Amino acid sequence: MKYMTGNELIQRYNAGDRDFTGANLRGASLQAAYLNSAILKWADLSAANLYGADLSGARLDGANLKEADLRRADLSAVCLDNANLTGARVTDEQLARTASLQDTIMPRVTEQSSERSDSRIAYILRRDDLSRDDLAGSDLREADLRRADLHGVCLAEADLRWAKLRGADLGGADLGRANMRGADLFLASLRRANLCGARLLSADLSGTDLREADLQQADLGSANLFKANLHKANLREARLNKTDLQQANLNEASLGGADLRGARLQGADLRGTDLANSNLRGAQVSQQQLAQAKSLWSDRPPAPAASSVTLCRAIPTRHTQTAQCRQPRRRSPITSQAPE
Repeated sequence: MKYMTGNELIQRYNAGDRDFTGANLRGASLQAAYLNSAILKWADLSAANLYGADLSGARLDGANLKEADLRRADLSAVCLDNANLTGARVTDEQLARTASLQDTIMPRVTEQSSERSDSRIAYILRRDDLSRDDLAGSDLREADLRRADLHGVCLAEADLRWAKLRGADLGGADLGRANMRGADLFLASLRRANLCGARLLSADLSGTDLREADLQQADLGSANLFKANLHKANLREARLNKTDLQQANLNEASLGGADLRGARLQGADLRGTDLANSNLRGAQVSQQQLAQAKSLWSDRPPAPAASSVTLCRAIPTRHTQTAQCRQPRRRSPITSQAPE
């Protein structure tokens, strides 16, 4: 079969195609790709980069996954019958969540789970280490920052994918355009934080304090915001499709032009919420809730979306106190030895 690039596959998937049986995707870049329930039977995915990809419910029967990078990939309910996983980077925990492994050629050695080994954590940074520092553009993938004091820190454009930020204080921090895919922010404080254009796909923000936070044009697709406090938050033009907003406090929040397709809003507080020009197709919300919202339409057409989001102070709102940081710069990775 003709070779297909990762971008071509994603474009076809987004257009509604699901059957990629026998596709030649050798070495394809599919990092963090959303391929839920895709049919990839007998596909050649050898040496493919599938780090953090959502493959839940996919059919990979007979697929060639030799040397493929499957770390952090969601393999829930995936069928891997007759697949070849020789040399693949995958954990036992991931394989335990698959639907079937009949006659699968297993990797000789599986990756150690980051939950079980500190050597798998890229950075281990303790409380107060980063307080008041400028860390714009820093590479902090998989960093252990649980309960860290990061109040007011500039992390604009930082790479915080899969970072552990549970219980961290990020109040007033600048996270403009930061990549926080899959980050654990359970019960974290992000009050008045700048998250303009941030990528929070599949992040856990349940119980998080996001009061008066600026999330304009942020991508929160498939994120967990169960019982999150978004009182007076700015979510204009944010992407919230398939997001869990059950029992969230959206009182007086601004969601004008937001994409809420397939969002779960059962029990959410929408009193005084601005939903003008938002897309609620397929959203799970009651008429009683919508009746409490401030508006569902506008007398004027929506303004065109900005082509980019400027960092730090470019999109001020009366609800947001953004951090005043210098021009973002790339930092060298901060490595540390795992504790003995």
